[in-house]
Amino acid sequence: MKTQPQLNDRRGIMLVECLIYLAVTTVLVGLGMALFIRCQSAASNLSRNADDIAAALQAGERWRADLRLATASPVCAGTDAPELTIPQAGGMVIYRFADDAVWRRAESDATWTRLLERVKHAGWNSDPRGPVTAWHLDLELKSKRLTAKLRPLFSFIGVAQEGARP
Repeated sequence: MKTQPQLNDRRGIMLVECLIYLAVTTVLVGLGMALFIRCQSAASNLSRNADDIAAALQAGERWRADLRLATASPVCAGTDAPELTIPQAGGMVIYRFADDAVWRRAESDATWTRLLERVKHAGWNSDPRGPVTAWHLDLELKSKRLTAKLRPLFSFIGVAQEGARP
């Protein structure tokens, strides 16, 4: 003859099952939140990197546009704060790397405007190529990670007008 389980025994089994479900749900929610936070951080880093790349490209194109308008050969000077002076019909345009940024000044009495920020290194070099002198703008942006897999390097090449040969 079978005996009926007591009502209290069933409640005890249900309570243990409820505690197990609660523990499993807590672990799953915790893992889900950790994954969400990691994905959100990666998306934020990707967005910041895309903004930095777009800003570097705009700065490089601005530099090349100023170089195309040169009326004479640009002059590169300075070691602590490298400067590139580009003579133009309306005056001088000066580029400078200082304070982890690339600065631009359109006229000698104008204020400096920050063209690009979070820059680790910037440099200008001339490269004579036969009858033409090409100019290089090399930029390295700062990386948020100490051990970045890929260094954010940019190199722009521009040529002044025909009459702007040294």
